[in-house]
Amino acid sequence: MSWDVLGLSKDKVTIEDVAARAGVGIATVSRAINNMGGISPKTKAKVMEAVEELGFIPNTNAQNLKLRQTKLIALAVPDIRNAFVPEIAYSVEQAAKHYGYRVVQINTLGNITSELELLRDMKKLHADGLIILPLAYPDTLKDLINKAKLPISIINYGKKLEPDIKADIVSLSTQEGRLVMEHLISIGRTRIGYAGAPKEIIEERFFAYEDALDQVDRSLVYFGDDFSLQTGARAADYFVNLTHMPDAIYAGNDMVAIGLLNRFKELGVRVPEDIAIVGIDNNLLCTITTPKLSSVSIMGSEVAKVATELLLQRIHEQKKGLYERIQFEPRLIVRESSLPRTRTTQQID
Repeated sequence: MSWDVLGLSKDKVTIEDVAARAGVGIATVSRAINNMGGISPKTKAKVMEAVEELGFIPNTNAQNLKLRQTKLIALAVPDIRNAFVPEIAYSVEQAAKHYGYRVVQINTLGNITSELELLRDMKKLHADGLIILPLAYPDTLKDLINKAKLPISIINYGKKLEPDIKADIVSLSTQEGRLVMEHLISIGRTRIGYAGAPKEIIEERFFAYEDALDQVDRSLVYFGDDFSLQTGARAADYFVNLTHMPDAIYAGNDMVAIGLLNRFKELGVRVPEDIAIVGIDNNLLCTITTPKLSSVSIMGSEVAKVATELLLQRIHEQKKGLYERIQFEPRLIVRESSLPRTRTTQQID
C-alpha cells in the first residue's frame, strides 16, 4: 500500500521510505499511523520517530480515492428492538469513529432471507466492509461470505462455524447456554423448561439445554416466533397451563426472560420461589426488573470493539487470507430471579 504526501516535490517521502527508516514492513507503518491494533508500543514509537524525521504527511484523501474507500462500514444486526443490540452498535460506532469511520446500521429482523440478500448485493451498501451478526448459518450464507468482494467480520453467538469461512470471527469460547443449565441444576432445580425462538435460530443455545439433561421432556419446551417479550409472555401462559409446571426456565435471551417474568407476575407465579428464570445477553434491563434477572453476559461491548478493529485493519491493509478467530469467555451473573430456595425449620413445643 502506497501513501502519497501533500505537495508536488519529486523527492516526496513515501510510506516505503518510512518503513525502510524504521526497519519494519509497510503494513506495520500503516497500523502505526492509523492507530490500528497489532503493534507494540515500542514499534509504534519507532515508526512515529521515522515519520517525524522524514517529514512524512499521509494524504488520506488521495489514498481513499485510490482505494475507492468511503470511510463507511455497515453493521447488520438481527433486531434493533432487542435490548442488547444498542450496546453492540454503540461499541462498533465508537471504535470506528476512533479511526475516522462512520457506521450505517442495517436491521435484518433476524430474517435469514434478509441476511442472504444483504450478502448477495453488498455493493449497494456503498461501504468499505461489513460487520454482521447472523442468527442462522445455512450453507448459502457461508458461500456468499466466501465470495464477497468486501471484507467481513462476524460477531458469532450460539453457532459452531466451519473453519473455512473467509471472514474474521469473534465469538464466545464457552457455550453460554451451558452456563445457564449448570447454574439451574446446581441450585436444585429438577424440572427445567426452555423458551425461545425456533430451534434453528441460534441453535447452539437449545442444544446446550438438550445436552445438560439425561432426557428432554418436550412438554417443557416452548418455541415462539422470535426472541421477544411477546414470546416470553406466551411461553408463560403455556407453562402455567401444564399439569405439572417447570420449577425453572432457561430463556434463550433476556427479552424472552423478561416477558416470562412479567407475565408470571400477572398470573401470580412467584419468581424465584415457584420458578427460577435465567436469560442470556445481560442487557441493561436485567437490573431494573423485579426481581432482578440472572443472565449470562455475552461480552457484547468487547466483542463488537474487536470485530470492528479486525475489519478496519483488513480494510487498511487490503489483506487476504489468514482470518482471525478470537474468543471471549462469557460470564454468568446471578441475581434475584434464580437464587437458591431457602429452607428453614421451626421447633414447636
